[in-house]
Amino acid sequence: MADGMTRGSGGVTVREATDRDLPAVVAVLAEAFHDDPVMGFIFGEGSASEPPRGPSDRHGALLTAFMANRILGGRGIDHVLVADGPDGRIGAAAIWLAPHGPDDPQPDPSMTRAVNSLALGEDVMAARIEALMPLFAASPATPNWYLFLVGTLASARGHGLASALITEVTDRCDAEGMGAHLQSSHPDNVPLYERHGFVVTGEVAVEGGPTVPVMWRDPQH
Repeated sequence: MADGMTRGSGGVTVREATDRDLPAVVAVLAEAFHDDPVMGFIFGEGSASEPPRGPSDRHGALLTAFMANRILGGRGIDHVLVADGPDGRIGAAAIWLAPHGPDDPQPDPSMTRAVNSLALGEDVMAARIEALMPLFAASPATPNWYLFLVGTLASARGHGLASALITEVTDRCDAEGMGAHLQSSHPDNVPLYERHGFVVTGEVAVEGGPTVPVMWRDPQH
C-alpha cells in the first residue's frame, strides 16, 4: 500500500493507520461488529456442548479485546486502512492481508486465543474454534488479497467510507491482475461487496452458528 494519504472513492480520504490511530480503529471495529453473527457465535453465552445463546453482558468488552489483540498480532503483516467520517474523525476501518505464501509470516493469534479462553473457558473456546475450522479452510489457495474486516461507525454510515476502503485495494488488484476474497460474516453486507465486483462462490455452515457466504473477486480491466 502507498504511504501517506490517498484519495479514495467519492472523495473520501483513505490512509494507512498509524500507531496513534489504533485505539480509534479498535473502537470502530468493535462497534461495527457488535451485532455480527460470527462474533456473536464466538462470544455468546453457552457451554462447550451447546450452541451459544446470544451476546453476553461481556460481549462488548470481549469484542474490544479481540480487535485490539488481533491488530497487535498482525503488526507488520496486516494492511490497516482508515477513512475519516463527516466529523473529521476516523469513521471506518479495514484490515486487508496481502497475497502471501505458506512460509510467509502470518498474524499471531496467541494473545487473542489466550484472552478468549480465560474469559469463556478453554473447553468453550476450543469447541467454537473447532466449529469455525471449515470457515478458516475456505480460503482459496490462489494468491489474493484478503479482506479480513471492514466496518463503519453508525454515525458515519451513508458516506461511502467502507466503499472507499474496499476500492483502495481492489483498484490495486485490478492494476496487478490479482484476485481478492472475503467471508461475509453478516449476510446483509453481501450487496455491498457485490457492487465492488465480488461474487458469492459458496457458503460455509458453522455448526451451531451462522451460515457465512464466501466471496471472490477476479481482477477487472
